[in-house]
Amino acid sequence: MANSCRKLIFNIYVVFYCSAVIMPQICICSQFTSSPIDQFNKDPKAFPVATNGEIFPWHELRLPTVVIPLHYDLLIHPNLTSLDFVASEKIEVLVRDATQFIILHSKDLEILNASLQSEEDVRYKKPGENLTVLSYPAHQQIALLVPEKLRAHLRYSVAIDFQAKLADGFEGFYKSTYRTLGGETRTIAVTDFEPTEARMAFPCFDEPLFKANFSIKIRRESRHIALSNMPKVKTIELEGGLLEDHFETTVRMSTYLVAYIVCDFTSVSGTASSGVKVSIYASPDKWSQTHYALEASVKLLDFYENYFDIHYPLPKLGRFKF
Repeated sequence: MANSCRKLIFNIYVVFYCSAVIMPQICICSQFTSSPIDQFNKDPKAFPVATNGEIFPWHELRLPTVVIPLHYDLLIHPNLTSLDFVASEKIEVLVRDATQFIILHSKDLEILNASLQSEEDVRYKKPGENLTVLSYPAHQQIALLVPEKLRAHLRYSVAIDFQAKLADGFEGFYKSTYRTLGGETRTIAVTDFEPTEARMAFPCFDEPLFKANFSIKIRRESRHIALSNMPKVKTIELEGGLLEDHFETTVRMSTYLVAYIVCDFTSVSGTASSGVKVSIYASPDKWSQTHYALEASVKLLDFYENYFDIHYPLPKLGRFKF
């Protein structure tokens, strides 16, 4: 009887292991055994239709892994009067398998133009080739069609100009307001990309698998400040009284961890025992309430670093009181 029970339990375990561990791996592998181009050429009618009526070359919710991002160079300029933003980006990508398109996430963004440069084009400062952009909103994806097939194991630079309205909710790159003691309503621009809303702020590979480094620049008026994941390196004065803040390149991370804000908040700062700068930001009327939050934040960071024996990976930590 005992042997029968052990055999039954073992059989159940084997079935569970095969179902939960082995079969998903087989499915994942089988999805990419043939290249996206081969899948598209084999049966184009199985693919969805883009907004312009052309066939969209990808039909899965998950992005293909034939192209992976290495580095994003972002320039963002929010307008807190018109409540919109214009932006541009350059994404350095690595092509793992030959392809004639690049699939990215994009949600509620107007793509103005897109171009592609090879490593040789970048080295000799040649202009990029213009790309055809197809949109499939049902999957929040765009396809960049290249004139010539991208070669495997080479790096390329994708440049995209785009614009959008600041979002109304609490996702993506959105607008928020607060009221001063004098009754004035002021607007700030804030990001919240977790879990999959970075695509509302810039075209990207918006899945945790696709980690990259991010270099961020933000344009603002002199009455505002700009903040991001990393410390500010420098500020450049532009025409029209605008300022452009440049931030250090981030560690390699997923898109949902990218953060930036444009506001008129003031701050109080301290330093944790590990040397991390901790800052608390609040509207000018609430600045007097930030000191207790700073004291608690420094103590909590020290506690968690000691408890988990893991150092906070960035040189600064900022918290905001809305």
